[in-house]
Amino acid sequence: MRKAALLVSSIALIGGSALASTSASATATQPAPAQSKYAAQAEGAGLTTAQAAKLQNKMDRYVARTGGTQVAINKIDLNGKGVVLVPLPGQDRAREISADGDVGALYTCNYYHFCAYSGTYYTGSVIDMYYCRSYSIPWAGNGSWDNNQSTGTRARMYGSSGNLIYTTPGAHSWDAVGNWTPVFTVRPC
Repeated sequence: MRKAALLVSSIALIGGSALASTSASATATQPAPAQSKYAAQAEGAGLTTAQAAKLQNKMDRYVARTGGTQVAINKIDLNGKGVVLVPLPGQDRAREISADGDVGALYTCNYYHFCAYSGTYYTGSVIDMYYCRSYSIPWAGNGSWDNNQSTGTRARMYGSSGNLIYTTPGAHSWDAVGNWTPVFTVRPC
């Protein structure tokens, strides 16, 4: 019964809009398939099937850790209070991606925002915070932050038990190499 169901599924897939490739190397070099919600973005950005799948796995983990909603191939909306942007595979900095996959300029931390970066020197994934609330920090190790809020505004970083770990200097302030390991949440105001 399982073999028959598998055979029917295989025939349906081949008869449908996509052909399955059995070669792992061919899969790694082909454009992303039109099976994902963000396939047009993946294809427009030049991602292979393997790259699109790897990025989607990372996005799924971020959604689970931040409680946001994925709204683009590399973007999570934090309930209208901020965003998470993830670099495309092979890149070290996040960029906005248009609906058709056009890759935008490097993401910058706008005025009135506090941005936390997973990598040092403002690289890696970025959580852009622009409301006065607590934001979950889903990574550990060295990263960076940019406090580009209104003059004098200080962000606060808290540990797992809600204990205050660090208060930033007043805006505009930054740290190109900081340790996120003890930080579980940031309150940018």
